[in-house]
Amino acid sequence: MPLFLAQFSYSPAAWATFIKAPQDRVAASEALLKHFGGRLIGLYYTPGAEYDGFALFEAPDDATAAALEIADVAAGHLTRNRLTRVFLPEETGAILRQAAAAPSMAPKNPV
Repeated sequence: MPLFLAQFSYSPAAWATFIKAPQDRVAASEALLKHFGGRLIGLYYTPGAEYDGFALFEAPDDATAAALEIADVAAGHLTRNRLTRVFLPEETGAILRQAAAAPSMAPKNPV
């Protein structure tokens, strides 16, 4: 399955809720991913960084990954998110081989 990186920031209200009642967001993330046929690889927090945290997950395809991100944002506890498709080294090798076979797009030098 394709691999994705979802970076996110929580709303101030979400942080206030977590302070009052800490909760395991891994379980919620796993449930959402399972609904969409995906799998959580890891959920990580990065306080003080550009985003509050990120999740690494698998989803059946790009459209499914986008749908689950939209569903997560619609819940209202996130203020920002960024979804990025991640490629494994062997996938990157195949991508580079395809790129090598492409015709040149360089501008022609006028003479």
